Amino acid sequence: MLCPQCGYENREGAKFCAQCGKELAEEATEEAMEESTALTPESKEAPVAEPLPSVAPEPLPEGALVGQRHYEIVAFIGTKDGVNEYEAEETSPRKRCPVCRTLNASESNFCEQCGNALTEAPLETLRVWLREARSVEFLQPLWTAAEKGIHHPAIAAPLGAFADSPYDDRVYLALPKIQGMPLTKVTPEDVATALAWAHLLAEALARLEEHGFGLREPFSSAVVFTEEGAPFLLPDAIGVEPVELSSLRENLRETLTRWLRAAQGEGWVERATAAIEQAPNWHTAAAALRQLIDALQAPPTLKVSIAAATDVGRRREHNEDSYLTMQVERCHLDKTEILAILAVADGMGGHAAGEVASKLCLQVFTAHLLNAVQDWLNFSEPDWHKALTAAITEANRQVFAEAQAMRNNMGTTLTVAVIAGNKVVFANVGDSRGYLLQEGKLRQITKDHSLVQQMVDMGVLTPEEARWHPQRNIITQAVGIEPTVKVDTFEASLRSGDIVLVCSDGLVDMVDDSEIERVLLSEPDLTTAAQTLLRLANEAGSDDNITVALARVQ
Repeated sequence: MLCPQCGYENREGAKFCAQCGKELAEEATEEAMEESTALTPESKEAPVAEPLPSVAPEPLPEGALVGQRHYEIVAFIGTKDGVNEYEAEETSPRKRCPVCRTLNASESNFCEQCGNALTEAPLETLRVWLREARSVEFLQPLWTAAEKGIHHPAIAAPLGAFADSPYDDRVYLALPKIQGMPLTKVTPEDVATALAWAHLLAEALARLEEHGFGLREPFSSAVVFTEEGAPFLLPDAIGVEPVELSSLRENLRETLTRWLRAAQGEGWVERATAAIEQAPNWHTAAAALRQLIDALQAPPTLKVSIAAATDVGRRREHNEDSYLTMQVERCHLDKTEILAILAVADGMGGHAAGEVASKLCLQVFTAHLLNAVQDWLNFSEPDWHKALTAAITEANRQVFAEAQAMRNNMGTTLTVAVIAGNKVVFANVGDSRGYLLQEGKLRQITKDHSLVQQMVDMGVLTPEEARWHPQRNIITQAVGIEPTVKVDTFEASLRSGDIVLVCSDGLVDMVDDSEIERVLLSEPDLTTAAQTLLRLANEAGSDDNITVALARVQ
């Protein structure tokens, strides 16, 4: 794949340019280098047109160079079913990404898989298993896997597939040299390690599933652990049949149960096995296990204080804002966890319309989000980004339908914050905002859906100019205005002492962020802080309704 920015040729399937770090689009230009005889994904035909006998080629001597001199034969291992196998060494060192462990070319500045900078990555000369045959048919299904570019830290996938003719026409597969202990003999030291292993394997199965592959060996023999303690799916275990969900799911569930019990993590068995059993596919299973890891690593949230307040303001006759706060606790094995939700809706459309829109929006949103809350109470960690998006989408549908029935143009903004464990997830439509006060600094997390924000993004206005622009109240997205709506979500990590703020534009249009920061830092009582913010907005003129919702994590 040629990078559209710098022209560097990356391997097929790369997500980021290894030279400049630019994310590569799926439609990035692919050109085969004329001087290379390596087969590309378009080269579906065998390099030898006529059928060949099933005898293996004459073995190459030690020191022979193949693959355009990229591999040097170190030792001949043996012959089986028309395939020669060698131990070989790459003639050029590579850089191993410290984040995702992908091997990159020595001249790469960024990892082509995850985009991580490789400035500190050490050079590594790789030893490989090299398989040699007279035609591609002898090297299936790994040849197809190499063509599709299956890359994952837990899959010992083929490193390359190529044709070469230093002596006569032959085809080759380069495989990583993986040796280790079988899955059945490995025991984790702690719960975190057990969950991390299961997560890696679920991700690997998801990658196979994505490309239409499966396992042709039992799960117990398909996985080995290296000396570093990392699990790998062996290359010869990869099959051409798609991943069979039910039996493999049972295999991983049983394995994880054994690991957790060995690590004295009996209290995690029910939650972990449910994450695997209830997943409709391997991507979902991997995401659920990742959430369990996050929950395990999260510092205990002992307390969340919440306060909220709203005011009609100085110039409006009625209040079209609505807000919602919710706090739920769960406790298991003496570990208390708290879920907190803040939501602010700023209605529009005039009397008997704006307040209807904001109220209906919060009613529908809350009813829909309760499904995710119920999952959380059952110790199944929801994907809050998806849950919030789905709940707001349903709210938009019903508010839009009500506006059509009432024959008006009512709508509402909606900004929500969900505090779960050591993170907060925001979602917003419109120009109500979500903030986080952390380490003494207040920063806006959400991004306004407004005309002036678009002008700031284009460089036409500065943020300060946008604040006083006469068109600052024109929004580009709202709940209930159109049949569909675009929901933005954001996530941030939380620490003890942090404050989450959700508010309508009636506050931020009147009170500078610096002044909001000062109030939150100086007032220990959240209820008093909320009332102080309303008072400051009113003193500044308050030409709109004002609503704030606050949560402090301790």
